[in-house]
Amino acid sequence: MDVHGAGRLMVMRRVLTSVAVGVVVATIAACTSGSMTGATGKFTPAHAHTLTVATAFLPAPGFWEGTAPNPTGGFERDLAHALAKRFGLASVSVTQVSFGDLVSGHLGGADLALSELTPTAQRNKVLDFSTPYLVSPPGVLTHPGTDPQDVASLRQLRWVAVEGSTLTRVISEVIRPEHDPLMVPGRAEALQALDAGKAEAMLLDLPVALALEKQSPHQYSVAAQLSGPEGLAAALPSGSNNLEAVDTAIHAFLADGTIDKLSERWLGAKLANGADNVPLIRTEE
Repeated sequence: MDVHGAGRLMVMRRVLTSVAVGVVVATIAACTSGSMTGATGKFTPAHAHTLTVATAFLPAPGFWEGTAPNPTGGFERDLAHALAKRFGLASVSVTQVSFGDLVSGHLGGADLALSELTPTAQRNKVLDFSTPYLVSPPGVLTHPGTDPQDVASLRQLRWVAVEGSTLTRVISEVIRPEHDPLMVPGRAEALQALDAGKAEAMLLDLPVALALEKQSPHQYSVAAQLSGPEGLAAALPSGSNNLEAVDTAIHAFLADGTIDKLSERWLGAKLANGADNVPLIRTEE
């Protein structure tokens, strides 16, 4: 190698070293600011180093265990921690917000909501939704021993329905029961009606129904699932710059088995692609 060649080699080494140092400095700066940057989007939390998550139902069997100040487990609780780890954030803070506020776009200052939320056209007007993390068709929750086989047998059951729920429309327009459903203001009241024998069945998102069956198998049974494309997704404030980062993270968790691992642990089944072990009643006519 001649003198000129050696000189060019030294210059190239200096340039490469400078670039490497620059990358390291940029990475450290990003971590220090509490943001995660990459080709798939940047996550910037409302509070440095912390992922703030809103939820309405706490405790919620299988999804959030414990209390709002100190959730101890659950599918969505563990999903929140997996997101925080992916974004390089040190902690998760949980804030409880009423379901009505969540679906009207008010997250109480949280970065995102994990609260058994199904995207709808109305909710899309005030919230941004990630890719669904669980396949969530309607699930028929009954007591053990009730075993509907088809739509005709579903119509013969006495139903309880929650006012304002997206699943109430499914009962009235798809199942069309022979008797008017008992209308109640919330899920807790619906379960009370089921427990008291005032109703024989209610509809819940399938993962929610499975969580109740897993917690109380002698009290509840998921008799069937109905056909439908619904899913549970993370909700973010409308126009959030964090949507791409959250969406990419959910895709990664679906691909690497994280979602199936969490749903099997907390909900009793691998639900990233649905529950094949629950009988399907097709409602298309």
